[in-house]
Amino acid sequence: MKKITSLLVAFLLAAAGFWLGVLLTRPPGRTVETQRMETCLLLYQDYRTYNDQKKLAAELERISLNPRDFQEIIDRFIYYRTRKSSMNQAMQLLQAFKMGYDIDAASIFSISGMASEPFRLDAEILAVFESKPELIKKAFEG
Repeated sequence: MKKITSLLVAFLLAAAGFWLGVLLTRPPGRTVETQRMETCLLLYQDYRTYNDQKKLAAELERISLNPRDFQEIIDRFIYYRTRKSSMNQAMQLLQAFKMGYDIDAASIFSISGMASEPFRLDAEILAVFESKPELIKKAFEG
């Protein structure tokens, strides 16, 4: 009985040490804000409805985006909408990014005024796919 108890204590200490090691070595998590991407989708939807370039330019200036960056964002949304087969892989990358892991991307799309993390733009776009798919459907099919 004493042998079993000492083995159990040793196992519990090893498990606690492993758990503590994982906690201490895990990278800090990231939060992924989607507000800017959601605003871009709403602007795109409004532009498709009214074709008012002056209003679009004014709204883009208000959120500190230039037309080229806006076009890049919308193109990334279209890219992910048309590549449904790779969406599962992209969502797994998003989860890894949120957990704090660094993502080495084959090609990087960045826009001015965004954080310098390579996967940040795609993470924000994918987070909108995850949290508000109805907004994407409305913007592109509306």
